[in-house]
Amino acid sequence: MKIIIFGASRGTGKQVMEQALQAGHDVTIVVRRPIDIAHERLKIVQGDVMKPSDFERAMTGQDIVISSLGVANREPTNLYSQGITNIINAMRAAKIRRLLCVSASGFDPGPLWQRVIAKPLLNYAFKYGYADMQLMENIVRESGLDWTIMRPPRLTDEPRTGKYQISVNQHLKTGWKISRADLADYIVKYLNDPATYCTQVEIAY
Repeated sequence: MKIIIFGASRGTGKQVMEQALQAGHDVTIVVRRPIDIAHERLKIVQGDVMKPSDFERAMTGQDIVISSLGVANREPTNLYSQGITNIINAMRAAKIRRLLCVSASGFDPGPLWQRVIAKPLLNYAFKYGYADMQLMENIVRESGLDWTIMRPPRLTDEPRTGKYQISVNQHLKTGWKISRADLADYIVKYLNDPATYCTQVEIAY
């Protein structure tokens, strides 16, 4: 399949890129800064998700879009909401339906430990990013596309194991963390699974 990834210069997006290439997919990444990597099935587009003209042409012919956008600070942001809006508009123009979007866990009422411990801490530490992420999720749900929202808990740089819990449209009762490599493992394995269309997937150890 032909996959285009936003947010592939680091973190989860980079893991998805690497694992998708390993799985034999053709991958296009949209990055703001040059990235030192080369592969015969990798195309690098230098562009900004906030500037649709940078990447609209690259959408042509793609099968799947993956958004793994992220911010590196705790300042007010609209990167998630405006970025996904620009991505969705470009998808519609290119007639692409499949979208996987990485968000975060802890938004809805869940297990007691999430409500009492995790959610208050996350909202305090990352309130601007989390508020914009919630707006992003709403935009994705209303897009009319074949979307999947991924909701991981705390992300780590631990190695890929291929062993984790998943829950579709329900809260995981346990699980405090997941490695970026294992989150990418799930995304690449279930790139175009109709059972996950228009669902929220929670994933953790």
